[in-house]
Amino acid sequence: MHARRTRARTLAVLAVAALAAVVAAPAAVADSASPSVTSSSAATVLRVGMTTGIDNPNIWALNSATEFEAVTLQYDMMLKFSDKDLTAAPSLATGCVASDERRVWTCTIRSGVKWSDGVPLTSKDIAFTYKFAIDKQFPYFSGYFPEGTTFETPDDTTLVWRSKEPTNGPTVPAWVYVVPEHVWSKYATADVKTITSAKTLPTVSSGPYVMTSAVAGQSWTFERNPNFWGQRPAYDKVVFSLFTNQEAMVQALKNGQIDVADGLDGALLPAVQKTPNVAVQKVTSDFWVNMAFNFGGQGAASHPLPALQDLRVRKAIEMAIDKQKLVDTVYPGAATPGETVIRPLSVFWHLNVPKDKLIGYDPAAANTLLDQAGYARGSDGVRVDPKTGKPLVIRMPTSDDTAGSTAVGQLVAGFLKAVGITVNVQPVTAGKMYDIQQSGDFDAYIWYWSGDPDPNYQLSVFTSDECKDLSDGCFKDPAYDALYEKQHTTLDPTQRLPIVQEAQQYLYDHIPGIVLAYPNALEAYRTDRVTGFTATPEKDGYLMPSYTYTSLVTAHPVTASTSGSSASSGISPAVWVAIAVVVVAAVGGFVVLRRRSDDADRPDSD
Repeated sequence: MHARRTRARTLAVLAVAALAAVVAAPAAVADSASPSVTSSSAATVLRVGMTTGIDNPNIWALNSATEFEAVTLQYDMMLKFSDKDLTAAPSLATGCVASDERRVWTCTIRSGVKWSDGVPLTSKDIAFTYKFAIDKQFPYFSGYFPEGTTFETPDDTTLVWRSKEPTNGPTVPAWVYVVPEHVWSKYATADVKTITSAKTLPTVSSGPYVMTSAVAGQSWTFERNPNFWGQRPAYDKVVFSLFTNQEAMVQALKNGQIDVADGLDGALLPAVQKTPNVAVQKVTSDFWVNMAFNFGGQGAASHPLPALQDLRVRKAIEMAIDKQKLVDTVYPGAATPGETVIRPLSVFWHLNVPKDKLIGYDPAAANTLLDQAGYARGSDGVRVDPKTGKPLVIRMPTSDDTAGSTAVGQLVAGFLKAVGITVNVQPVTAGKMYDIQQSGDFDAYIWYWSGDPDPNYQLSVFTSDECKDLSDGCFKDPAYDALYEKQHTTLDPTQRLPIVQEAQQYLYDHIPGIVLAYPNALEAYRTDRVTGFTATPEKDGYLMPSYTYTSLVTAHPVTASTSGSSASSGISPAVWVAIAVVVVAAVGGFVVLRRRSDDADRPDSD
C-alpha cells in the first residue's frame, strides 16, 4: 500500500531536464554485476505478525496486499524494481535492449537459474508466463501487454518481446511474476476459475523462499529455497502469524513472540514508538484510502442508491467530511488528507488542486446544497430522496486489508449524520470486498488503491471500459474517457503532463469517489532480534516484501557483532529526482494490489 506529499515545483523541472538525458541515451537496461552467494549462520526463524491472512497462496488469485507479499517473497519478475528507486533493474534478465523504434526488445536471460524443484529456468518459462497471463486474462497481470504483443525464445537465454507499436515493453517493468511452465502448462486449457482455485503446496518458485505449509487462519511458513540463484538468506524460515487485532499483534511484538509487526494502524504509532528495543519504519506513503460510490451496471446484485447518482449529493458528502480530523484521529502523525487519484509519490504527475477548486470541509454549505437539491430532512432528521421518497441511507462495507478502514468508516458515518445522511458501516474481509466490488452489491465502500509511479494505470480504472473489472463502481463518463485516451496516446511527457492533470481535476470535480487520506504504511521490528533490512525504495521504503524480496534476503539476526541498527529515514532530494525521471520514462501500468484486469487490449503508455 502506498501516497506522498509533492515536492517543490523545481523538482518536477529537474525531472524533465533529466528526462532529456534519459531519452537521448540508448534504450536498455543492463546488469552491472550478478549477485553473489554468501554463507549463512545457524538455522534461524524470522517471525512476522500481520492482521490480514493469506487466504489463497495461488499466484493467479491474489486479493490482498499480504497475498502479494507472499508471492513477492517466492517469485521473480523478468526485470525487477530496483531497491533504490523502483527503476527497472536486472533480475531473471540481466538486461533488455530495444530496436526498430522500440517495437522489438531483446532480453538476455540468466543462465544456470533453477526452480526450487531443480528444473532449469529458461526464457521459455518467461514466454509461457506472459502468454498464459494474456490468454487467461488474469487479474493484475494481463494489462501489461499491448494488444498483439508476441514473444520468441530463440534459445534458453534469449527472449524477444515484439509489439505492434513503439513501447517501453519489459522496462516498465511489467509487474508479472514468472512461473514454471512444467507446473502450470497442465492448466493451459483450463478455465480461469479452475486455475485460480488451485492451492497446491509446496510452491515451485525461483525466489529466496518457498511456502511449505499453511494453517488457515493462523500461520504460513516459508522455507529457504535451496536453489535460489541470488544471495543466500540468513533465515531458514520466515513464519507469518495472523493476529485477530492490532493490539494483540503489538503485544506480541513487545513480548518478543514476533520479530516484526507488519501493517500497524496509525492510532498505535505513539505507543509503539515508546516501546524499548522496537523501531518503527514509517514508509513513505504510496497509497490512498478511497471512498467509492456505486453507479451500477455490474450485474443482478447491483442496486445503486439513486441519490448517489446526483453529483450534488456526492459533493455535499465530500464537503461534510473533515479529512484533517480523520487523518489526525485514525492515522496520527502517519498520514495527510487526500485530494487526487494520482498519488503524490508520482512527483512529476501529481496535481495539487488549486485552492479555488478545492472542495473543503464545510458542513454548513453541505446542508445548504442538500436543501437546494430537494433532499429535505424527515421527522427523524434523515434526509429523504425527493424522487424515491426513501431515506438517504448508505450501505458502506470497509475492507480489513486497509489499515484503519473501519475507524475511517465510523468517522465518515458521524460526519454524514450531521448533514442528515445515515451510513451503515459493514466491516468485511479483503476477499469479501473483492466479491462486493465485482457484483456491485454496495452503495459506497472504503478500500484502498495502491499507486503506480506512472499515472496511466490509475487513470484507466475510471474509464467506462473498466466497468465490471477494475472500476470501483462502474463510473462512466465519455468526456473523461476522451481525456484518458488523449493522455495515453501523447508520448512526449511535457505535452502529456497538462492532460494528466486535467484528467485528475475532472475526476476530482465529478467525484466517482473521494480520496480521503494518504496514509504511511507502518512496520515495526525488534532491534534486539533482527537487523540488516533493505528498505525498498531506499531510506523510507518497505521492509516487508512489497516491490521486491531483497529486505528478507539481507535481514539477519542480531548477534554480538551487530548492533541492531534500524532503517534510516528521509528520502533524499536526489532519490526523488531519480524517481521522477523513472516516472516519466517508464510509462505504463504498475499493478494495483487488489484489482483485477481482464483487459488484454490495454495498451501500454510509453
